[in-house]
This record gives sequence, C-alpha cells and structure tokens, in this order.
Amino acid sequence: WSSGDRTSRFCVSRSSRRKRRTASSRRQRATGDADPPTTTGSDGPNMSNEEMKADILLSLRGDIAKVIRDELKGALAEDFQAIRSELQAVRSEIANNSKAIQAEMDIIKTEVRDLKGGLSTWSDQVTSLQSTVTSLQKEMSTLKDKCEDLEGRMRRSNIRIAGIEERPGSSSPQAVAKIIQEVLQMDRDIKVDRSHRTLTGRGPRDRETPRVIIAKLHHDGDAAEILRRARGRAPLFHNGHRVAFFPDYTASVAKARATFTEVRRALQGIKEVRYGLLYPARFRITYHNEEKEFLDPKTAMEYVRNNITPTESAE
Repeated sequence: WSSGDRTSRFCVSRSSRRKRRTASSRRQRATGDADPPTTTGSDGPNMSNEEMKADILLSLRGDIAKVIRDELKGALAEDFQAIRSELQAVRSEIANNSKAIQAEMDIIKTEVRDLKGGLSTWSDQVTSLQSTVTSLQKEMSTLKDKCEDLEGRMRRSNIRIAGIEERPGSSSPQAVAKIIQEVLQMDRDIKVDRSHRTLTGRGPRDRETPRVIIAKLHHDGDAAEILRRARGRAPLFHNGHRVAFFPDYTASVAKARATFTEVRRALQGIKEVRYGLLYPARFRITYHNEEKEFLDPKTAMEYVRNNITPTESAE
C-alpha cells in the first residue's frame, strides 16, 4: 500500500476510537461516577509505540484478508470455469453416447421382437414335428413287428444242422435229406427244397469247425417233427461227429431267446418243474401245477430263486 492510504486508514481508526471513548465517558457521567478513570489513549499526544503498532496491524489485517479473499476468488473462479467446461464436455459426451445406446437398444428390441415371432413359429413347427415323429415311431415299431413276424413265419419250415463235415456236395438238398433220415432214423423220405451253409465269414481258428447248414423243408410239419425227434434222441452223431438240430430263428429272436440260457441251466435237474421257451421269446415255468410266463430273464431268475427251494434243486 502507499503511505497516503496507510495514513488515511490510521486517521479513520483514531477518530473511531475517539468517538467510542467519548461515548463511554458520557455513559459514566450519566451513571453518576465521580472520578472516571483516566486513560492514556492513542489520541493523546503521548500515545505509545505499542498502541500504534497494534492499530497498524489491526488495519492491515483486514486489508490482507480482503486481498487473500480476492486472490482465492480469482484462482477458484478459473478452476471452477475449467471444471465447468470439463463437466459440460462430459455431459455432451454422455448425451451423445446415450443417444447411440438408445439407438442400439431400439435395434436390439426390434431383433428380439423378430426372434420372438420366429421362435413362436418354430415352436409350433417343432410341436408338429414331434407329433409326427411320435406317430412315425409307432408306425415303425408296428412295421418292425410285422416284418419280424413275417420273417419268422417264412422260417417256420427251416432247420439248422450243425456239425456236418464240409465236403463237396455235403450241403445239397439230396445230401441233407439223406443225413436227416439216417441220423434221426426216420422211416420215410424227407423232401428238402433248398439248403446251403451259412455265409458268415470264419476266422483262422474257426476253419476246422464246419459251418451250419440251413435247410428249407417242403412240408411245414417236417421241421417240427425233426426238432422233436432230435430232442428225444440226443446226443446225435454222423460219421463219428456230433451233430445238432436247431430251429431257424431271426437274429433278434435268437438273441432274445439266448438271454434265458442262465435260467434254463438253473432249472435243469429240478423235480416238479417244467419249463420251455415259446415263440418268439416267452419263457414258461410250470411249478406245482402253476404256470408263469416271463419276458425278462432277470424277473424269471428272481422267481426261480425266491420260489424254488435249494432242497428241491439238490434233489
């Protein structure tokens, strides 16, 4: 500050203090004080240096505070302006991004709506296809059973002969008819329409084992009679080799009947028990004049274990 400013401020301060002291002395006289205390003020000719310093510092303190406030306001105003500019830029960017996001959301909503309509259509089509597949499965199962039955009926007059040596002409219809008549000691001729050996491939270890002969008999009753004689005259031999006669079943029927082999072995040698396999794969057990038929070998085995005692099995 300039010296003139400081002097003017100091004079103003002295005049205000003088006015305050005059007002105080008047109040004291009004209240009846006889001897008011006399003080040596800053307005007297003998004002000390300390009081002058205090007055100067007091006047300077307000000015310094004002300057500091002005400086802070200026600095903060610049910072606030910069922050305001940045916030405005961020707000503009957020607004632009929000518009872009909203546009993308609208596109996604449209696509989801289209997908929803497509899924509804596809769901209806899938439901229709499922019903069609279910119907086709039932029809296929029915046709499969019919084909199995037709093939089984076509094989009713067929028999399988195992154990016949493989030689030239050993599987011809005439040779097969002669073998059947000799092995089973039949008193009449057997007419064989066709005969051949199985066409399954054989490994090196199976080359010595003769392939099975499949023979189609002219009369259906001949096949049942041959199988009955073969069961009653077992074991059977031809030229020193053991032979066996079997019915000609389809692969699925033969596999289903083979699952009851363990049950048949468990019932062998048990008194008062009769058992047998019915076509296509029904296992019948007669025990104590009670007949039971089973389609599942596990159920049949449980019945044997739970109802046929070990004592009867041992006998």
